[in-house]
Parts: sequence; C-alpha cells; structure tokens
Amino acid sequence: MEAALRTDLGAGTEIGRSSGSARFSADADRRGTILKYKADRGPVAFVVASFGLRLALWSLAGPWICALCVLPLAVMGMFVAPINHHHQHVNSFRAGWLNRIYDLVLALQAGIAPYGWVLHHNLGHHLNYLNQPPDENPDESRWTRPDGTQMGRFEYSVDLLLHHQIDIVRVGLRHPRYLRYFLMMKLPLWSLLGAGLWFRPAETLLIFLVPAFLTLFHTIWATYEHHAGCPPDNHLVASRNRDNAIFNWMTGNLGLHTAHHKRPGLHWSLLPELHREIRDQIPESQIATTFW
Repeated sequence: MEAALRTDLGAGTEIGRSSGSARFSADADRRGTILKYKADRGPVAFVVASFGLRLALWSLAGPWICALCVLPLAVMGMFVAPINHHHQHVNSFRAGWLNRIYDLVLALQAGIAPYGWVLHHNLGHHLNYLNQPPDENPDESRWTRPDGTQMGRFEYSVDLLLHHQIDIVRVGLRHPRYLRYFLMMKLPLWSLLGAGLWFRPAETLLIFLVPAFLTLFHTIWATYEHHAGCPPDNHLVASRNRDNAIFNWMTGNLGLHTAHHKRPGLHWSLLPELHREIRDQIPESQIATTFW
C-alpha cells in the first residue's frame, strides 16, 4: 500500500519542467529519519497535541463542557485541515503503518476519511480542475453550474458537501486500488467512532463528530477562492494565489496554489522555491498579498 502511495499521492498535471537550476529534490539536511521531511515536525506535533486535547476532553469532561468546546475544536480543526491536505499529497512518515495511524488521527479532526483526499482531490480535482461544467469530465470541485455560469460561494460549498462522497466513489471506480484502500480504512475509522458512541455518545458527538463536520464545511468554503472565477484556460491563470507570509506560515504554503498545481507531489516546504521560479509567469490578477 505504501509503495503505491509514493507514486500516486501527488498525482496531477504539471505545466512543464521548471527552468533554472532548482531541482526541488530536498537536501539531506531537510530529510528526517522517522519523518520524510523535518519541516513536518511542527505540523505533526500540532495534530497530535490537538488530538490529545480531544481525547482528554472526551475522557474527563461532561456534555456541557464538551458543548462549550465545539467551536474552539472546530477552529483547531481548521488548522489541521491543510496539514491533512499536505499529508495526502506527500505522506509525512517513512513507515507506512505510521502514516495509516496518522490518517485516522487526521480524519477524526478534519472530517475527511483516509484516502478521501487521494481520490477526490489528487486523482480527481488535480487532473480535472481546468474542466468546468458543462465539460463532460468536470472538476470534482466544480465551481460552475451545468450551464457554465459561476456558483456563489455558499452554493459551491453546499454542492460540494452534498456530492463529494458520490464523486469519491466515481473516481474510485476508475482507480479501484485506491477505492479498496478507502473502504478498508473505513473499518478502523468507523470502529473508533462506534466505540466512542457506545461508551460516551454525547461526548463523541460534541468532541469529534460535530467539530469535524464544521471543519469539513470550512475546508470546502475556503477552497472556493482557489479557482472560482479564474479562467480555466491554462495552468498559469487557473489558480488564485495568496502570497502572504503569515497566511502561508499558517497553512503550509497553501496560498502558493499555482506552484502546488504545477507540482502536486512536491512537499509543501519546497513550494516557495518553485513559486519564486514561476512568479513572473503568473498574472498579477491571480496574486493577492493580503491575509484575507
């Protein structure tokens, strides 16, 4: 399973090899022993600490305290979500079994089941994001209606929320190996949630299920700005970038979106180098420097 992930987690369409000397093959000092990249130490620590807080609340707090924690936990999950995105493109750990455990820890906070990102996002959106309806092979994160007119942000978010599971299965039918992994990982995920609901139903609902749903909806809401309204003519104009240092520190360079679509399998810590190399090819209209 891990060998397959190494080849396909970054699946997507490149816009050509970059010019210049940068090869984006991480130097030895960037590589880790347990983690593939040392840059993931902070994100992994945050994800584990956030999960530990949830477990402590689930174990020790009553329903009323858990209810007060729903929104704060959802906000924490909103910072877990981009870490999950990056992990699904380039797995964080060298050992496959650690990646699968980490998948579950991420899923319980971000609301997206293991391999859901791989199917819907890596093997769906990244390959089809230039194809907006009425194209016959539309983007899984489509932002136009069937007649080609642009959706509003709320309409897009609800449409994607309602259809993403269907699209995961549809993409999975073209990639049965990953659909099989997706279904296999449902077993430990549902087992954990089922055990939680059996022993502490209210706490499981308030600490894990409701915050994860809110995080998932926010994730969908946030992705609207990545492409909506951008001309789907070519890769250099089809993404909106947010070149703001604070934003990219908080999201793992998710604002450098053209670079990410150029090299979907490139580790998030290497995106600034690629962004600098292609910066002058991106129209200014597709680059914002503000946080919001």
